[in-house]
Amino acid sequence: MSVLDDVLRHARAGATPGATARALGVDVGLVDAALDQWSRRGVVLPARSSGAAGSSCSTCPPPTAPLPLACAGCPLAPRRP
Repeated sequence: MSVLDDVLRHARAGATPGATARALGVDVGLVDAALDQWSRRGVVLPARSSGAAGSSCSTCPPPTAPLPLACAGCPLAPRRP
C-alpha cells in the first residue's frame, strides 16, 4: 500500500492527523497533504473547524456522498468499500 492509502485507512478508523503520522512514521505535513488529496478527489470531506466529531456531527451522509472525516470511527456512519 501507498502512504496515501495508509492515511485514508487511518482516517477512516478515526485517527487524528498527528496519530496517523506517528503510526506511519511520517511527518504530519505529509498526512495533511494526503488528506487534502483525498478531499479533492471527493473521497472524504474535511471535519468542520471545531475539530470535535461530536460537535460537527449532524446527520449521516447518503451512501453516494463522500464520508466526512468527522464520521470516521462512528458506528452509525455508512461503511464504504
